[in-house]
Amino acid sequence: MQRNKRRCVEIVAFFLLLLMGVLFIPVSGNQVEAATTCKSVITYPGTARTKVNIRKKAGTGYKSYGKVKKNQSVTILGYVTNKGVKWYKCQAVVKNKVRVGYICASYVNLQYRPSAIVNEKVTSKVKVRKKAKTSSKVVAKLDKGTEVKVLGISRQSSSKYWYKVRFTYNNKKMTGYIQSTFLTIAGQDSGQEDVTGKEGYVNDKVTSTLNVRKSASTSSKVLIKIPKGTKVTILGETGNWYKITVTYGGKTVTGYAVKEYITISSEQEKVENTPVTEEEFATMLAAFPDSYKASIQALHTAYPNWRFYAVNTNLDFNTAVANESVVGRNVIQSNYPNGIASLAPFSYLSTDAGAYNWANDTYSIKDGSNWYSANSQVIAYYMDPRNFLNDMDIFQFEALSYDESQSATVVQSILNNTFMSGNYSVIDSATGAAATGSYVQAFMDAGKTASANPYFLASRCKQEVGTNGSNATSGTYKGYEGIYNFYNIGASDGTNAVAKGLLWAKGGTTGATSYGRPWTTPYKSIVGGAQYIAKNYINVGQNTLYLQKFNVAPSNSAQLYMHQYMTNVQAPYAEGRTTRNAYNSLGILSNTMIFNIPVYNNMPATACALPAASGNPNPYLSGITVVNNDNYTQQFPLSNFAFDGGAARNFTYYITVPANVSSVLVSASKISTYAAIEGPGVYALGGNGSTTTVVITGVAQNGTRQAYTIHIIRQ
Repeated sequence: MQRNKRRCVEIVAFFLLLLMGVLFIPVSGNQVEAATTCKSVITYPGTARTKVNIRKKAGTGYKSYGKVKKNQSVTILGYVTNKGVKWYKCQAVVKNKVRVGYICASYVNLQYRPSAIVNEKVTSKVKVRKKAKTSSKVVAKLDKGTEVKVLGISRQSSSKYWYKVRFTYNNKKMTGYIQSTFLTIAGQDSGQEDVTGKEGYVNDKVTSTLNVRKSASTSSKVLIKIPKGTKVTILGETGNWYKITVTYGGKTVTGYAVKEYITISSEQEKVENTPVTEEEFATMLAAFPDSYKASIQALHTAYPNWRFYAVNTNLDFNTAVANESVVGRNVIQSNYPNGIASLAPFSYLSTDAGAYNWANDTYSIKDGSNWYSANSQVIAYYMDPRNFLNDMDIFQFEALSYDESQSATVVQSILNNTFMSGNYSVIDSATGAAATGSYVQAFMDAGKTASANPYFLASRCKQEVGTNGSNATSGTYKGYEGIYNFYNIGASDGTNAVAKGLLWAKGGTTGATSYGRPWTTPYKSIVGGAQYIAKNYINVGQNTLYLQKFNVAPSNSAQLYMHQYMTNVQAPYAEGRTTRNAYNSLGILSNTMIFNIPVYNNMPATACALPAASGNPNPYLSGITVVNNDNYTQQFPLSNFAFDGGAARNFTYYITVPANVSSVLVSASKISTYAAIEGPGVYALGGNGSTTTVVITGVAQNGTRQAYTIHIIRQ
């Protein structure tokens, strides 16, 4: 994640900036000269990731012309490196003047695979070569005006650039290289408004319906016909075409429409980053119990743009905790039962029936190899909102609906250092066609089409499948090759969870096609899964991370404590922190944000605490043996200890020995290897007719003690 808001940092070797599927690097063997200026030889559209300086030369020590605004369009004219840091030479409007200067490459987004046209500098045909050099083999010759897709850029010298392109030639899809001089890339000029992500509508130039096509060509397949006035969302531009997404007649389609017939809507009203008035805040605060107020007041003081709303559950807190403590509803990860001292300690694990067997010291695995039922004290801690009313943990209460202000830059920050930080490239197992693209764009598309917060979607995926991915995202799981499930939907806890999820992603046993199934590419899984989550959770009241874990305010009362997305009791806490760290790295924590915070009846006076970390809880013995000096043996095995529902009930025993027995040897065995035993040994007996009492005590690792009393009667 970016840690410096305005200065480029040293980067080891070259900074590998992904051009949404293609690494943007010089051709091998041509070392980039460390320089501070370069010639203007290309024109490539991009946008500023954040508000950033545009400088006279490539280096932080050079004069700044001013700052380019966040999401402002720029035209990239070339690039250089200076002390290992890559800089783009850019043209942009700054303070109402067109400036040409340098912006650190890490603060510039490149347009995703734009289209380009073979331009007027070509007299007849342009040569497409196998490699980015004039001596390379010619693989095709394209007519002037031919449209190609740009996949990347290579530089042969300080001024000679080549575009890597994809095109159709003699009815075959091919790739190759064309000198940048002979291509004009479709995109925004530096002074032109970037319309990506804006809303539009089919205008009055359409007499009946407008064709939405599969690609930016009048010869391409028509996907849908939409009437005048239909609202659309613009995803990008290709020459005279807009790439759009539209929902019409119950069908959502992404395709291309001619620009002439689409009018950009006026800017939609948004909640601005303006402070909440004291009157508004007083009303918000009054809805919370007194035990919440000091923390919310502190947050308001630090972040005056934030808004806090109480979600009154009308539930008794202890009742809610008891229901969430039903074995299997909340789990936590621990390695202690496997003999490894890591993750949650024994004291965090439930010992209720079905979660733990006292008779053999065995915890029941609920998922994977180390997920166990959490105990009620841990559940109470994670359910008590007062534990998380600080600027690090409050994001588990953030509203999860989509907002136009949400940006790809934040999503990228969340995905950094994961397997989703760049691009995917797979073969669609449904069509056999190549499917490539950016994970960031997939989550942005998913958020927009599902009306869900893309930051939440990226964090949820990261939480579900891990930073390195899983069998659910590999596309190679045996029996489900070419199937993907990025949110683990349908992967219920227990055995074969991955297979269950992939079966669901495939369409289940009935071959269901809802939510775009089967999910035969990462994109289909990310977008289709978002639609499932939005429809089944966000749009039915579970619109925060907290409420997706603890369904305590459902719109359908029959789903109270049920219909919970995840069983991991720590998931809202962990996912919320991931989102918060992404916001912080981008300097947007102070933006307007909305938090929906649950309130319960009869809450404890102070916030619930986690149990103290302690060891194994089992103090029970598995058997006691009494041996006298006549080699007479009396055993009290485990079966005599009457385990029932997790508690041993019989702790007092009687034994009668002959009159000639003057002493006994008492020994014992324990159930848990972690326990200790006090009291075994040789005991002298009293005179004939007397009773000698021996106490043997089992001591659990956590200090719990259980005494066993043996009354030895001498005849």
